[in-house]
Amino acid sequence: MYVKIAAHMEEPHNLVKLQELLQLHAGPLEVALFYERTQRLLALSGQYRVKPSPELFRSIEQLMGKDCVKVK
Repeated sequence: MYVKIAAHMEEPHNLVKLQELLQLHAGPLEVALFYERTQRLLALSGQYRVKPSPELFRSIEQLMGKDCVKVK
């Protein structure tokens, strides 16, 4: 799963909330963050693997912005 982090969303409190959300939805799917400002992709460690669900995607989009979550 990929989560796009827009430049204006790189605030530490947003990233901590994202971290908490990912941990609440633990599962088998790897997660990577794409930082829009630097065009950098960061694969997260195994402790942030998730179980994909509409609820998780909705929560991430509410926090980080519309269309920021992709599963490939």
